[in-house]
Amino acid sequence: MLQSSFPPNASYNIQRFKGLGEMMPAQLWETTMNPEQRLLKRLGVEDAAEANIVFSSLMGARVDYRKELIKNSASMVNLDQLDI
Repeated sequence: MLQSSFPPNASYNIQRFKGLGEMMPAQLWETTMNPEQRLLKRLGVEDAAEANIVFSSLMGARVDYRKELIKNSASMVNLDQLDI
């Protein structure tokens, strides 16, 4: 799906990190620390139950639930907002 949105001669690299410690300092700054690029959301106690559900869905052992979540949410992705 993403590949079809690139020009035929485009070069791209997709990476996945298990944790921030795996990132090079420049990548960490660009993607996480740079105030002009990052988006922060304050979470309160009232958000804890929903955060736990989302975290369990995304990081839990149930692959089927995560796969369904990705399939249902893929249409909401704005490719122009991705750093690709």
